[in-house]
Amino acid sequence: MHRATATLVLLYLCTVVRADALEWKTHTQHARTTPFQSSIAIVFDFKNNGTTPVAILGIQTNCDCLDATTDHKVYAPGEVGHLTARFTVGDRLGLYQRSITILSDDEPHTPTHLAVNIDVPEIAALSQRILGWKIGSQPVEKTVIIRPTPGLSLDFHTAQPTNDDFIVQLQTIKTGAVYRLSVKPRSTKHAANAAIRMSGRDNAGHEVLVSAYANVE
Repeated sequence: MHRATATLVLLYLCTVVRADALEWKTHTQHARTTPFQSSIAIVFDFKNNGTTPVAILGIQTNCDCLDATTDHKVYAPGEVGHLTARFTVGDRLGLYQRSITILSDDEPHTPTHLAVNIDVPEIAALSQRILGWKIGSQPVEKTVIIRPTPGLSLDFHTAQPTNDDFIVQLQTIKTGAVYRLSVKPRSTKHAANAAIRMSGRDNAGHEVLVSAYANVE
C-alpha cells in the first residue's frame, strides 16, 4: 500500500475510534413533576470507551430554564460519567421539550445532542379554560367546573376577574374536590376580555392560583 494512502487510512481509523469514545446510555429522557415541585433533575449516564482521556469542553442548553453539568471535566479511559440536567418549573404548565449539546475534545465536529421531555401537570383540571360570547349575543351565564389533580385536596376561596366587564361567582360543590365558577358578561355590546384568577391553598398551606379566560368578540 502506498505510504500516503496508509497514512490516510490510519487517520480515518483513529478518528472513528475517537468519535465513539463517549458512549451514552440514552440520548432522550422523560420526566414528570409533582404538584408544587420547584425543579426536577434528570441524569444521563455515559462512559469513555476510548483509549485516551476525554475532556468536556462545553455544555449548552436551549432554554435558561434548563441547566446541565457533568460530575467531572475530564474522563479517563473506561471511566463512567454523569450529566445532570436540572429543569426549573416556576409557573410553567404542560409538556416541555428541551435539548442539551455537549462538546468534547474527542468529537469536535460532531457534538452530542441530548433531549429531555418534562411534563408539568396542572394543579387542577378545568372543564373549559376559555369562555366566549359573540358581540350582540345574549349575555348568558357560563360555568367552569374545577377539580384538583387526583390525590390533591385544594380549597379555592376567591375568584377575581382582571376587570369589571364580567361578573363571577365561585361555589364549593365538594370541599377540597369540586368547585364551580360562574361567569357572565355585563354586556355583549362591545368586545371585552378578562382573566379570572381563582385563589386557594392545599392542606399544607401552599398557595394556588388557577386561571380561566372570558372573551366577548
